[in-house]
Order: sequence, then C-alpha cells, then structure tokens
Amino acid sequence: MAYVLVACQVLLGVVFAVSAMTKPVGWKAFVSSLRSLRLLPGGRGAAAAAAAVVVAEAVCVGAVAVWPRPGFALVVLMLVAFTGAVALSLRRGIRSPCRCFGASTTPLGRVHLVRNTLLGAVALTGWGVASPQAGTTTVAGAAVAVLAGVAGAVVLIALDDLVVLFAEPVRSA
Repeated sequence: MAYVLVACQVLLGVVFAVSAMTKPVGWKAFVSSLRSLRLLPGGRGAAAAAAAVVVAEAVCVGAVAVWPRPGFALVVLMLVAFTGAVALSLRRGIRSPCRCFGASTTPLGRVHLVRNTLLGAVALTGWGVASPQAGTTTVAGAAVAVLAGVAGAVVLIALDDLVVLFAEPVRSA
C-alpha cells in the first residue's frame, strides 16, 4: 500500500502544483474566466477568489506531501467545490474556458467533470491507504510509484487536449 500512497501523493501534488503555478502566468485571463462563469454576484471579488484558488491549490500540494490524510481530505473538498462550480456553470449553459491549467481555452464540458471525478478517486484512494504503518518501500518500488504518479498527472493535465486529439475523425487518403 505504500506504493499506492506515493503514487497518489505524486499525482495530486503534480496536478495541483502545475495548476497553482500556471494560473499566475495568465492571471488576467484566469480572473476574467472566473467572472464569466457568473459564480460571484456581479463578478465582484473575482481577483480575490482567483488568489484564494491559487493559494488553496498550493496548500494542497504541501498538505498531501506532509500530512497525507488531511491533505487528501482537503483535495477532496477542493474538488467538490470545483466540480460544483463546473456543474452549475454547465447547467446554466456557460461554457467559458476554465483556465484550469493556465492557458487552456477549452470551454467547460463534461471532460472537466470527468477529470475532477478521477482526481477525487485518486484522493480518496490515497486517503484510504494513508496510515503511519503504510509499509516499507524499496528505492526501485518508490521510483516506479513516482513515475506512475507523474504519468497519471500528465495524462490528467493534458486531458482536454487528448479528448480533442482522439475525437477528431481520421481522414483516409
């Protein structure tokens, strides 16, 4: 179980770190996307909400690494909030770009709900296996767990692009 824990910590740590680090790069676009989702009354407070999201994502990275069980619980709470915001926006017919990972202009859609659900499943799995007696590890086993976590994170970060890539029809010559 120790390897599952490591893989979950790495996957969520990478996803939330990339998310937290890329939002400030496209800060104006991120704040604008929050306004366009119409989740805040009159769009006021979008910059403060954006800053709170970035800080909360960064806290999740540290918490999952240092205090796994509370960290995974925090990630689940964040994902519930994100998923609720996406679902509400979709229900209202708002398909603005979420800017989840900075520069993405992919409109909100079911893929965002799927990604959040998958991340939530990883967090719940990590929470379930996290314990002081998680077990011993070997360097080789830990390396494989880290690589698995990074690979999973890359897939989930690029999920918007992967869906578009595989959704396009293949043209015959």
